[in-house]
Amino acid sequence: MKVLVRADANKIIAMGHVMRCLSIADALSDKGVLVSFACASTDPKALIESRGYKVTVFNSDYQKMDEELPQMEELIKKEGIDLVIVDTYSAYEGYFEKLNEITKTAYVDDYGKNAFSVDYLINYNAYGEYIPYEEIYKKAAVKLPKLLLGPMYAPLRRDFQKKHERIKSDMFEVLLSTGGADATHVAITLLRRFNKEIEAGNLEKVRLNILVGPFNGDKEAIMDESVTFPGRVNLYSDITDMPGFLSRFDAAMSAAGSTTYELCSMGIPTMLFCTADNQAQIFEAFKKNGLMMTAGFTDKEMETVTDRLVDFMGIMSANADLCEEYSKKALQVTDALGAIRIADNIINIRA
Repeated sequence: MKVLVRADANKIIAMGHVMRCLSIADALSDKGVLVSFACASTDPKALIESRGYKVTVFNSDYQKMDEELPQMEELIKKEGIDLVIVDTYSAYEGYFEKLNEITKTAYVDDYGKNAFSVDYLINYNAYGEYIPYEEIYKKAAVKLPKLLLGPMYAPLRRDFQKKHERIKSDMFEVLLSTGGADATHVAITLLRRFNKEIEAGNLEKVRLNILVGPFNGDKEAIMDESVTFPGRVNLYSDITDMPGFLSRFDAAMSAAGSTTYELCSMGIPTMLFCTADNQAQIFEAFKKNGLMMTAGFTDKEMETVTDRLVDFMGIMSANADLCEEYSKKALQVTDALGAIRIADNIINIRA
């Protein structure tokens, strides 16, 4: 069986789509499926190739998918593709109708607003099971696809399936993960505030660890600010062993994207913040269910978000029982086997 993954990454949409598709690709490859990728630009090419997958670059506008259709159709026919997994918000019904003329399709959905003519629809988010897909598809007069819904389908990389012991430190280690782009400048804003707190004698036990995404435009400023108080701030990028990396931390502050489910699988007590529209439903679902603490929306209330993140670091570093409570809540969300479940469904597709 041959599967083509159509996903993008750039300074606007960051790496989340590609990363989760790589997890699905790995699970499929483990089962003998030949997987390749197609992208609008070269931005994610090096990463995908480093994971062992062939990449076709269309050199197109990722927001105008109708323009790439001739290339896409030619690629599917040339490679003998049995199924295309599409993971981009720019896809539209006409795009899938064209693909369905020549192959099977699957769509990774985060919004749950539109009905697309696909064979599989994957929404692994905490709110996925509560979206009325049956009603949406019935109203649109579109055949209901096979639905793979909820965090049991969260496509985490295979390394998360192993048990990882927490690495102890003499400091309370807090991770800040803002996503690949950090368009609302959370990292530099919080880092500057953190340094002021240290200068004032606060957060004595806390060390701030910042995961700097590949498209973060504030890298130089973050590097300059990080050396203000030696030993109190660590910067990281290009992580290859994410579970091993996350095992270092006692708590985390994260954008409400794909990393949310990785943190859950590791049982790391986390405060979420929302940096983009496509994160809002994840943010609200975790807030409603009380699974994680929440700081707010960075584009609307950055000062409030910053205050809450600072308070979170102080409270969690002083309260081991509260950390344990939220660790147990996080572990209830996913068992890290979602990519395998998706792969099992895909390879069992029937004509």
